[in-house]
Formats: sequence, structure tokens, C-alpha cells
Amino acid sequence: MALKAIIVIFILTITCQTVLASTGTHWSYGVNNAGPKKWPELFPNMCAGMYQSPINIQPSDTVYNQRLTNFGFFYSPAERANCIAHNNGHSIQVDIEGQSLLAYGGLQYRYRISQIHFHWGSSDDKGSEHKINEEAAPMEMHIVSWNVGKYSSMAEAVTKPDGLAVLGILFRVSYYDNPLLEPLVQVIPSIRNPEWNSKAEIPFVSASALLPNSPEKYYRYHGSLTTPRCYESVTWTVFKERQTISEKQLNVFRQTLVPHTTKAEPIPHSPESIGRINGEGLEPLVNNFRPVQPLNGRLIQRSYQILDVV
Repeated sequence: MALKAIIVIFILTITCQTVLASTGTHWSYGVNNAGPKKWPELFPNMCAGMYQSPINIQPSDTVYNQRLTNFGFFYSPAERANCIAHNNGHSIQVDIEGQSLLAYGGLQYRYRISQIHFHWGSSDDKGSEHKINEEAAPMEMHIVSWNVGKYSSMAEAVTKPDGLAVLGILFRVSYYDNPLLEPLVQVIPSIRNPEWNSKAEIPFVSASALLPNSPEKYYRYHGSLTTPRCYESVTWTVFKERQTISEKQLNVFRQTLVPHTTKAEPIPHSPESIGRINGEGLEPLVNNFRPVQPLNGRLIQRSYQILDVV
């Protein structure tokens, strides 16, 4: 009975992060045997699929769809939404605890927002996962949600073709700090080392407030998670306009740490592992983006009718 109780407790403590990131096989963003080029070999039934993400979006090749309307965001007043930030070893992630729902925008079902995470580069000419007209942005934010209209949990939804909806927001560098990001930026120094296993609560911000200007203009396609196991279960929305972040704020993200991807993991409690408490044996977490993947005949739709004249 005691063993069964332990197993039940363990299952109940699995989080959204575990569902999305835990694979049982080591992977990284480095140029090594665990980097993105090796993911199709490490995860052949997932990361070698035909409908992988991210992609390059060529607006001139997109098709207008009048059913791609504005999004709706809904919140349960009975629940206090908590936002918990942490370093998951691959990104800065903010878990959303509470009923925060996404609907409309051409989506057939309601989706529950579970987490937000970021991808960024070591310089301002790279960092985003999606590209528009072959141009990368210095950062991309993903708002991840799962289909509560059909499925009972993230673990169930993540493997289904219509299981997830992710909003992708690219950033441009501004002279001014983005006040919406500042609460997160302020706590990053306290969670920068993934081996601290530290978390920080930040004030709740509506996902609608995080969208860029002209949120009615976006692109839509079917793709995958951009990290292993690369499930092709994502309805992607990539916004045409960009959010802003200052160089100062972006540099705080670049101070996040990750274990060296070219070294073996230290033996627990060894002098090497103890030294890593202070950041030794770690390196900056930057360039945590997957390269763009082949489109393989997929149709990319857009929500706005008139293309910009170049």
C-alpha cells in the first residue's frame, strides 16, 4: 500500500513542464550529439515528422482566411491566477496556475493557457524560432495552451493533432523597457541557475496584454512543438507585428545559465557539482532556438486581407 501511495503521489505531481520537456533522452541546443540536427535521430517517431516547427513565413505565399478573427481571453474570477517563473534548463518559463482560457481566432475549441516561455539569441540578429521573410527576431515568446473542449489534461492533449494552440510573438529591440516584462526580468537573477531549482512568483498579466499592436493580424498553420518530443499537435498562430523589449532587459535573459553541453554531467556531490552552485561549470543560456523546418506543402493562412506593398 505504501508503494502504491508513493506512485500515486508521483503521478499527481507531474506538471505541464514535465509533459512538454521530459523525454528520457538528453537533448540540447548545442552543436553536439544532442543538438537540433540530431533530434530526428534521437526522437525518430516525433522530431522527424513532415509537419515540424518552426518555419519561415513568406507573407506573399500565404492565403487570406476570413474566419481567422480576433482572439478572446477569459478568466475565472473565482480562481486566483498565479504566475510561477523558473529556469527549466532550456528556457525561462512562467507556469500559469488558474483558469485562463483562449478562444475564437479561428479555433474550434477552447484552450487553457498553461505556460509562457521564451527563446532568445546571443545577439540581436537571431533568437526567434519563426522567421518572417527569412528574417529572425532577437526573441520569441510562446503562449502555450491545451484543448479543454475535447481533452481532460495536457498529457492527453499533447499527443493529439488538435491538442495544443500556441501563440508565437516575435520581439524587436526598443530604447524603452517593456513594463509588462519587467516583473519577470526582475526575478530572473534569482532563478538564472537551473541547479538552484528555484521559483519566483510574479504578478498575473493577461495574455491579451502581451500581444503586439494590431493583434488581429497573424499567420496560422499546423505544426509541432519546437522541442523534443516535437509532437505534431500544435495549431500555430504567429503574429505579424512585434512586441518590444529593451536591450537591457534582453541582456538579463542572456545571463541565464545552463550546464555545459559539451561536457559530461558531474557526479552528484563531487567537487565539480558543488562548484556549480556558484555558476561554475555552467554557460550562458543563449541561442535556444530550433532552426526552421521544411514546409512540406503546408498551407499558411493569414488573418488580414491586404498584403503590404514592398
